[in-house]
Amino acid sequence: MAGWDDYINILLQKSSAIKRAAIIGTDGSIWARTNDGGAFRATDAELKKFAALFANIKSVPGTGADLEGVHYIVPRVEEKLIFGKKEQTGFFAAKTNQAIVIAMYEGDNAQSAAVRAGVEYLASYLESAGY
Repeated sequence: MAGWDDYINILLQKSSAIKRAAIIGTDGSIWARTNDGGAFRATDAELKKFAALFANIKSVPGTGADLEGVHYIVPRVEEKLIFGKKEQTGFFAAKTNQAIVIAMYEGDNAQSAAVRAGVEYLASYLESAGY
């Protein structure tokens, strides 16, 4: 692959519900993100705070998560996965050894399964590649 942007394109192809996406380091640094009309707009400060959520993931449902200036409720987490929801939008974020894959989606809960599958697919691939 030519670069990290190719991984973003693979993720976007996994579900039409994914509107914006990013791959960040576990320190919150941006490795790649969607741009132009579907730009991933989270700030550096938001991403640093978001990445830190994985250090104490079990507390996240009690506090929620902020991305792109929006506060999301977090109905559930798993060992390396955070799911956030607000009305008809949400996100899935999966952590690998060195990265966090984030997909922002729009649509009902039925579409969220494909978004989750795409995020988990890419995270698994990156982890198998040493990331």
